[in-house]
This record gives sequence, C-alpha cells and structure tokens, in this order.
Amino acid sequence: MSALSPRTFLHRLITAFVIAVVLTTVLIVGAYAEAARKVSKVARVPIDTSVLQSGGNYLLIGSDSRAFVNGAQDAQHFGSAQQQTGQRSDTIMVAHIDDRNGTALLVSFPRDLWVAIPGIGHAKINAAFNAGPQRMIETIENDFDIPISHYLEVDFAGFRKMVNAIGTIPIYFPAPARDTKSGLSVNKAGCQHLDGDQALAYVRSRYYESLVNGQWKSDPTSDLGRIQRQQYFLRTLAQQTLHAAASAPWNANNLLDSMLTNLQRDPKLGLSSLRALAYAFHRAGGIEAQTLPVNRQFINGQDALVLDSAKAAELLARLRGIGNPANAQSAAESVDPHTVHVSVENGSGRTGLGARADAALGGLGFSVVGTATNADRSDYTVTEVRYAPDSAAKARFLLSELGGAGKVVALSGGAAAGTDIVLVLGRDYNGLSRPAPKAASTPPTSGPTSGAAAPSASTATSLPAAGC
Repeated sequence: MSALSPRTFLHRLITAFVIAVVLTTVLIVGAYAEAARKVSKVARVPIDTSVLQSGGNYLLIGSDSRAFVNGAQDAQHFGSAQQQTGQRSDTIMVAHIDDRNGTALLVSFPRDLWVAIPGIGHAKINAAFNAGPQRMIETIENDFDIPISHYLEVDFAGFRKMVNAIGTIPIYFPAPARDTKSGLSVNKAGCQHLDGDQALAYVRSRYYESLVNGQWKSDPTSDLGRIQRQQYFLRTLAQQTLHAAASAPWNANNLLDSMLTNLQRDPKLGLSSLRALAYAFHRAGGIEAQTLPVNRQFINGQDALVLDSAKAAELLARLRGIGNPANAQSAAESVDPHTVHVSVENGSGRTGLGARADAALGGLGFSVVGTATNADRSDYTVTEVRYAPDSAAKARFLLSELGGAGKVVALSGGAAAGTDIVLVLGRDYNGLSRPAPKAASTPPTSGPTSGAAAPSASTATSLPAAGC
C-alpha cells in the first residue's frame, strides 16, 4: 500500500462524530419529536433487517471512499478516486452498550483480519465491505458469534464536513509542526484554528514532526503520541460542537443538518439507540477501548492477521453480553476459575461452537479438559452445566458466566477423572461473559495499551485538556 494512502481511518473520528451528532440533537434541538424526526431522515443502508439481532452491539464503520477528493492537493495526500477506487472499511469496530450502568466496550477489528466471508470465501475482513454493509454484518455474526444490533457508517468526507460545519477547531501546538504525508503544515507555535482540511491532516498524522532548536524532529513516541493528539482533538471537538450550537442557537438546526448528512445508519436505528450510544461514550470513564488480539501470518501469499483465540476469548465473550445475571454475582465472586475443570460437548447443532467455547473458557481462566466433542444429540435447546458430586458451587459459578443462558444439572453417572463440570452447549448458548470493570478501574481510552511504554512527559503534558 502506498505511503500516501492511510492504513486506517481512525476509530476516534467516528466516536467524535457520533457524540457530536447526538449531543447536538438532544441538548440543542431539545424537543424529542423534532430530534427523532431529524434522525429518521439520516440516510439508510440497504440491508435485510432480519440480520440485526438483540444484544446492544453497534457495528461502526469508517469508510475510506475517496469520493470527497477535490483537486490536486487532496489527491496528493489522500489519493484520488481513480487511484483508490471503490471503498473499503478502514475502521471496523463493535461497541457494546451495557444498559445497566451506561458504560461501553469498544473493540476494534483489524482490517487485515483473515475471516470466512459468506458468499466470497476466506479473505481479509475489509473485503466484506466491498460486498456491502449486510455482508460485513453477516461476516462478524458468523465468524465471531457476535450479534449485531445496529450499524453506523461515516467516511473522510463526513469528518471534514463536520469540522467545517462548526467553523474551526482551536488546537494548541507546542512548536511548529508538519507531516508531509498527511499534509499537516503549522508554521507557528501556540493556538491555531484548524479548518476541516487541516483537522483531517492533524488527526491522520503518522509522521508528525516538530521544529525544535531550528531542526525538524520526529515524534519519538510514534503511535502513542498520535493517540494523545487524537484524544486531545476529540475532547476539543466535542467542546466546540456544543459551544457553536449554544452561542448561535438560531443556527443549531443548520449545524445539525450538515452533520447528519454525512452519516449512514441501519433502518432500525432511531434517536433512542443513538442516545444510548452517545451517552455511554460521553460519560466520564464510561468507555473502554480494546483491539481484538491477533497474530501476523502469511496466507496464500498475503500478509494477514489471524485471531488469537485464547487472548480474544474474554473480549468476544463480553461482546456477546457484558456482565452476569444479578442473582449470580455472589457465586461468581467466590470461585477461582482455575479450580474449575470443565469439558465441553456441543449439542447446539452449530458447527465449530464447541471449539469456540473451549477457547472462551480458557480465556477466562477455566481449566479446560481435552477438546470439545459432539454431545449425544444436536438439538439441545437449553445449555446444561452438569456437575460431579461436591462441584455444585463450581457449576453455579460457571452458569453465572453464561450471560443468563443454561441451567445446572447433576451428573447421574459421575464425571470422567479430572473433570468437575461437563458443559453441554444448547441453542441458547451465546458465549461466556465476565462483569465489566468498574468505572474507577477502567483504563482511560487515551492511555497506552497493555505492555506499552507511556508517552514521554513532553508529549503527554504539553497539550491542554481541550482547546487552547
């Protein structure tokens, strides 16, 4: 891929777009009926709504369509529509909203992830988007056993128009800055007001340089520094969106309409669903951002990424239903999963579900005995947690991890040696779950990923919280 073509359309842009649209709709427009009417006019993607399932998961897509490119300068930095034909899903995220406490888990799916695409075969996941939004939804539901409830899409044009609809965004620069690849060019330190073009160059900057003592120096913190800048920009963007609408309420409708024209949604997504998503994102400490664990692998000559099933198990389980049933919380807290030795039998009739359950159990710390086998029949409606004598407490603990599915059943003939529990998967099985971390212990979305070094003080502390 050319260095001039962005590797990813940053997921934080979509987050900002959703927050700005919904908060402006609800807080500025005010009247629910009028806000709902405006949202109802947002462009709909052509999908069969039967693919949408309950579960509180929003599929958020950032498209890299170059239809917005206008002129030689755009083409230089972003690639022309002729050079970058069609559109691909540069950003793929699933946001799970926990209705009980208003928090959100946001999981990014790498675009080079190798998957089985219905009707196409095995390929990188971003290829599913070439066949349309419905194929992307089906791919995630089939490959990862994750129910998708709603769909939202925005592209480069949407982000730039959103900023231009506000006017400019005040961004503080500790020193003159540039990025010859993204087109960023700031000649003076201090507060600079960025328009849509400059804002897009700023948040996309992967080769950020500062002028220090007369010399251009690359940002030593690389992606970690970029995350800091992106987070700072988004906080400023949200602040300026509300300020622009509040200071000129007569123009709020025009501002909102300009933003809504750059969003696409599924036919079932209305104002109430958008509000739930935006409030979870906007709430302090309310969002936890993760990336699906993967490993690099060359497949059929392609440099691809494959899912790390063991490491991904807990994240996928949480996307299938964050939290435990309320009446199972005390039991869940009293048992160490490593002491629970469990074998899996697939009685659901769904191919591959046993292997995924094995991986999920291992990811949550259970001691998995052997590999999953087929149960005595394939039409179990309800999952059964069968326990050996003296293992009832362990069975109740495992049941609490099933997100409301299943029932506890005593093993009449006893379990095999070294096994406490036999988990027989039924059609109600929708993955394992673990309680969402409390807000106080949730890592901030702007911080580095686990195991990474923190940004240097000059990068992390030289920017204000928001604005200038």
